[in-house]
Amino acid sequence: MNPPYNENMPRWAHRIDDYGKRHWHKDKSSDKRQGEYIGNIIVNLIFLWLVNKIPDWHLGFIRDNYNVILWILNVNILVQIGGSALALIIHFPAIRYLSKIITESASFVTQIVIFYIYPFDFTHFHGLFWLDWFIPIALIIGMVVSALKVISNLWKLIFWRS
Repeated sequence: MNPPYNENMPRWAHRIDDYGKRHWHKDKSSDKRQGEYIGNIIVNLIFLWLVNKIPDWHLGFIRDNYNVILWILNVNILVQIGGSALALIIHFPAIRYLSKIITESASFVTQIVIFYIYPFDFTHFHGLFWLDWFIPIALIIGMVVSALKVISNLWKLIFWRS
């Protein structure tokens, strides 16, 4: 009769095969995710109203080409709302990961458009000229983060296990 493990092995090494299972990333509970989805929908509805009201406010740092990117901002916000609503209604992990892939892809495309059609001009505001170089850098960082999130959720979608 052979013991299931080597008796000469240190005690901490007896459960080495379970190491990855104990430290595997655990998803949040369904209740916490539902609250996040509802909050995301509410915040995006408020943001949709704000984005469409900005041209009426005639802010000095908003250039005339803001109306060019307004459509992509609206599409992105509606995709975010739709993705959250879909994940709220359907509790299947594959749908959740697919929804995250689509919403992060929409965010990525929106950040690219804002980066290339830069609708801001802070040169005429006292002390805020640094925002004209900071915002493009923040958009580049946001694009990298969005791309990594798409890859991560694609990985989870492909290798998802219940």
